[in-house]
Amino acid sequence: MADRGKGFRGSKSNSFKDWAAVLGITALLGLGGGALGYASTEVPDAADSQIATQAEMPEVMISDPGDVLTPDDEARLKRDAERLDRPDTVKTLHYIALTENRDNVNDSVENFLRDNFPDQIGNDKYADGVLIVGTDVVGRHHFILAGEDVADQLYIRDGQRLGDALEAMKLGLRDNNIPGGFFAGANVATDIEAAQNYPVERAESEQGNATVGYGLAAGAAGLAGGSMTAIRRNKRRKQIAQAREDHAIVANEFTGLSQRLDELDIRANSVSSAFADAELRDQWEEVRDRFLRLHEVKQLGVDTDRQAWENREALEEAAATVTDTGHAEENINRLFNAERGDVATRRSILLDIRTDAQNARREVKDKEIKRDLRALEDRIEELDRNAAAPDFIDQFVILLRDYSTLLDEVKRREFSDVPEHTQLDSPTITQPGFIYGTYVPYVHMSTWHSSNVAAEQQAQSSASSSSSSINTSYSSGFSGAGGSSSY
Repeated sequence: MADRGKGFRGSKSNSFKDWAAVLGITALLGLGGGALGYASTEVPDAADSQIATQAEMPEVMISDPGDVLTPDDEARLKRDAERLDRPDTVKTLHYIALTENRDNVNDSVENFLRDNFPDQIGNDKYADGVLIVGTDVVGRHHFILAGEDVADQLYIRDGQRLGDALEAMKLGLRDNNIPGGFFAGANVATDIEAAQNYPVERAESEQGNATVGYGLAAGAAGLAGGSMTAIRRNKRRKQIAQAREDHAIVANEFTGLSQRLDELDIRANSVSSAFADAELRDQWEEVRDRFLRLHEVKQLGVDTDRQAWENREALEEAAATVTDTGHAEENINRLFNAERGDVATRRSILLDIRTDAQNARREVKDKEIKRDLRALEDRIEELDRNAAAPDFIDQFVILLRDYSTLLDEVKRREFSDVPEHTQLDSPTITQPGFIYGTYVPYVHMSTWHSSNVAAEQQAQSSASSSSSSINTSYSSGFSGAGGSSSY
């Protein structure tokens, strides 16, 4: 599939003109009264604050000079990173676990990067595209730091969304669950929906404050309104570029999928084993019908910026449909081949399940569940040795249902420590790696639990009247975005 995620920053000259206009307008508004300040503080529409995404996940780096993390911890960090949102500015996600115990952990990170990763830090700022999440386990400090482009897009600065992201890390770190704490912080920091809502909520707050302001208050409100105008223009440029990329996906993938659609429809309806329940067929029919409606969308133009802008929503939906259909094709072919006796496909599916069960056994604490997982792994290995057996599918479905029952017990015993802020949904045929309708892999369940932990921590933080201060200082005078706190 083509990459839907590259953002479009626009030219430097256009950005300069936008901000020059902002400053000029601010100076004029500073002469007015509080009423003029209120009128000039425009609350943006949520659609104008859209954040461009990227199809590929960022490069995940893990630095552990003090050997704090286990191999399982590192594997979990990389695995959970696949579940994070993918804003287009974040090209590198760097997890760091230190043991230096300095008074200022920001200095520790600066020195560590200069000594080991000089490409991630400049003279005064962190490199663009970098998001850093970490802790000093001895000093019990934690940090989230970012390149300027990342901080600007996701509002990762003191007084913006940085405090929420740092707060989300504390519960896991206090329990010595470093991967959980790291994921919680990264999850909040990269939360596209929250970042998109932030400027709207901020502007609404500033507009309310402007009703009691006079003189200089009008200038401040004007700056907020002008800033939003410049932000909207940059967002528009990115959305135009995204519309053209979505158009390319539809143009490049549509014809091939169309030619294979009839055969794929036959395969989806000919899978006759327990793999193919009514829900699977319903899911296939839904995505198939969406795909068949794309004929008109394919003709939408993007030659001019106006065309691309006006067609952006239809093209975004069309590109998502093409991507969903491609995933459905891969999954249906996989199930079809497994049912028809393809040994390589059967063993590939078993390997996925064995790996998931091994991850579960390493991470759960309940001894009884660990024992049952070990027994299930033995059954998987036995089935793998008999992958060509005529009753393979029947035995496999029984095994998978037993594993699902065991995972339900994992959820009850291991993941009920916090309220369920989000629903645990079963994978669908349009998601990569789909196997069976009611089967929710442990890795998916574990990430869901980490999200609930982060959400609960945020809820507790919001309810609390006090919060830890955020440290953004460096003894060297360095001024990179982000900051640190303590737990």
